[in-house]
Amino acid sequence: MYKIGQFARLTNLSIRTLRYYNEIGLLIPEEVDIYSSYRYYGERNLKEAQLIEQYKKAGFTLDEIKENWMKFNETIYLKKKEELYQERFQIEGKIKQLDYLREHTESGVLLEENQQKKGKRLC
Repeated sequence: MYKIGQFARLTNLSIRTLRYYNEIGLLIPEEVDIYSSYRYYGERNLKEAQLIEQYKKAGFTLDEIKENWMKFNETIYLKKKEELYQERFQIEGKIKQLDYLREHTESGVLLEENQQKKGKRLC
């Protein structure tokens, strides 16, 4: 069993994060001393912490991880993948808008068509 500080070092999670995960019911220590309230984590908790971090890297929120903890399946993975594709599509649209603004504005003013042509010839 590992005390919270040891476990934090092993998992590269802060003590504050571990306490928060415990508070929201996501990562429950294997034992809690009834007198001192010390949290003790075991090998099962190590695997859970690693899995939580992998889910976070894949784009899942803590709420989604908690909600689906015992029922992650192909449908959930595909739904998250679709959400990420939608986010990427929206970001690509914003990048295109930035490119447009960069090419068609100067000092916060929309350039007239002949000014845009001059600017392109100079570049």
